[in-house]
Amino acid sequence: MTNKSKPATDLAAVIKSLKSYLLEKGHRFERGPRYETQTHTHSSVAKMVRQYEGLGYVKYIQVGDPPVYAMLGRSHHEAHIFQPQDPKIREWLEDDRVALNDPTMRAYLLQSAGLSEASLPEARRPQVFRIVEVDDVFIITNEDT
Repeated sequence: MTNKSKPATDLAAVIKSLKSYLLEKGHRFERGPRYETQTHTHSSVAKMVRQYEGLGYVKYIQVGDPPVYAMLGRSHHEAHIFQPQDPKIREWLEDDRVALNDPTMRAYLLQSAGLSEASLPEARRPQVFRIVEVDDVFIITNEDT
């Protein structure tokens, strides 16, 4: 889904939709382990997407040129691979001392996407989303609760 005529609009719409989905009431975020690759780097979304496709994941959407976000799935598991474009979000994700479910950060995420707490539905199936960073690329994976 790389549209060169309106990339900012497409990216904004995808980010709003993604934030709405991930921030549904009942979902939680947790930190996964930190990884540093020793042999080769996956410092781009495109390279990480190829690795996940090699593991049997199907790419549903990819945004940007070069890509800054992609969503993949395999069975009932999903993977969101991205490089945050907002420095405040990057700082929040990289700071292990900050709670991922921090209400202030949640409010910032909602506001930055033009969403409100009242506009978000209850999650049909509450999930835990694990966030890991691998060589400057962030990956969010799901787990049913």
